[in-house]
Amino acid sequence: MSITLDTVNWGSAPNIGVTFSYDSQRSGQDMRYRIYASLSPVTGGSYFGYPVYISLYLDGTCEVSGDTVKAALPERWSSSIEYDSGWITVSGKSGGTTALTVRLYSGSGSSRDQRYNYSLEVEPGSSLEDFKLTAGDATIGQTGTLTVTKPGGGYEFRFSYTFGGSSGTLSGASLKQVSYTAAKAVYQWAVPAALANQIPDALWGVGTMTMAIYDGGDYIGSVQASFTAYVPESMRPTATLQVTVVNDNAVVKGWNLCLQGVSRLQYTVKASGKGGASVRTCSFSFAGQTVTGTSGTTARIGSAGTMKPSVTVTDSRGRSATATGSAIKVYAYHLPVISASSVVRCGADGGAADDGAYLKVQCKASCADVENRNTVKIQVRYRPMGGDWSGYTALSSGVEKLIGGGLAATASYEVELSAMDTVGSVRTVRYTASTSQVTLHLRNGGKGAAFGKYGEREALECAWPAVFYGDAEVAGELTLGGRPLTEVLWPVGSVRFTAEDVPPQPSPENAVWESAVTGIEGLYAWRRIT
Repeated sequence: MSITLDTVNWGSAPNIGVTFSYDSQRSGQDMRYRIYASLSPVTGGSYFGYPVYISLYLDGTCEVSGDTVKAALPERWSSSIEYDSGWITVSGKSGGTTALTVRLYSGSGSSRDQRYNYSLEVEPGSSLEDFKLTAGDATIGQTGTLTVTKPGGGYEFRFSYTFGGSSGTLSGASLKQVSYTAAKAVYQWAVPAALANQIPDALWGVGTMTMAIYDGGDYIGSVQASFTAYVPESMRPTATLQVTVVNDNAVVKGWNLCLQGVSRLQYTVKASGKGGASVRTCSFSFAGQTVTGTSGTTARIGSAGTMKPSVTVTDSRGRSATATGSAIKVYAYHLPVISASSVVRCGADGGAADDGAYLKVQCKASCADVENRNTVKIQVRYRPMGGDWSGYTALSSGVEKLIGGGLAATASYEVELSAMDTVGSVRTVRYTASTSQVTLHLRNGGKGAAFGKYGEREALECAWPAVFYGDAEVAGELTLGGRPLTEVLWPVGSVRFTAEDVPPQPSPENAVWESAVTGIEGLYAWRRIT
């Protein structure tokens, strides 16, 4: 709505009423004015048959010179004659007032010529301090909020951002105005997913939003605000898992099964990070075992049952993801078991005799079923102590059988009972069948003596239980049943525990131990594999 400046009586005979008014608006650092003049009607016996002209001066400068308000005709008019100067610009007006001089005059024989002086208001100029930009926290790949506080309407804002080494401008679909009032404007901006590439090792980063301010197309300046952009939860690493059962045992390989204590798993992982992140670690797990790396092979699987392999990958941001493979059935397996056995020196009738020429043997054994694929074979062999072994003789489980027939009464014999399954695993027990009983026998040549039997070696032998009432010292190796004691205590397949992450000692010669997971901090498990 225009502002009225004044209403004057211009001239006499006739006296013509003139009303002056104006509109104004700020344009950046300039002021714009629009001047209006309204000539009241001239009717009845009055008339004015001359043209009316107007000139306008703003701050002493002529901006409008000799515009026609009314032509010579008509001489009379029943409604007001209106004049509009259009917009006139005064540059560099930041405050105060603008001086307006209006010259209203006529021509063609009329001497009317008058000037009128007024002061026009100047709207306060905008400064950058009047604008404030707030950029809220945002999630990469989603939308963020920009809030603009401003002194009034009529301004245009253009937004741009920098984030790490990336920059861009917001326009079109990437910027949406949510609300707008004279004092406040709210926008939503699309946070590019590509910004995640700028922070491959972090979950968030800080960028700068810049708002350029325009008034009527004129650039006023710019303000900035920082924003924090977060990597969304969806940006986690991905992984696919491929698993193959490995069987070094030819029999088990032919069965195409995964067998407890025999089979291993070979795996391959394809993993990648998202949003510029890289894969830092890869951990494969199955049946209590954990292997690191994108490919590898487990140790022999120690548990039975149906289980799923899994792999966990962690990216450079510390985020992880787990992929699970198809379930694998691990069939239960154990070494053959000898549940009962005996060896008796006897005569041809099977009756016990310490000088008998025969051995009566019996062995009861079983093995893991493995879906009826696995069976156990029982056999026996013997030899004079320190001599050569005889050939194997097959036995039926739990059934007694006579072997030998030519055993010397003065010789002791070592007897070995063995149970071997289809897989090839063997369990053995050994017995000693002594010579005929004598209280004391001195071996020929003066080297060797025996209690309760005949002397057979260059050693002190004893067929009876021995009790020592003093200390006993052994400088050499201890054996049990002809086997080193360490072999008896820790056979293949046995498990030992240590307090340090090193293989156990003492250990059988040439034994190989593999580590097993205990799940207890400071306790380490080792399984003998050869």
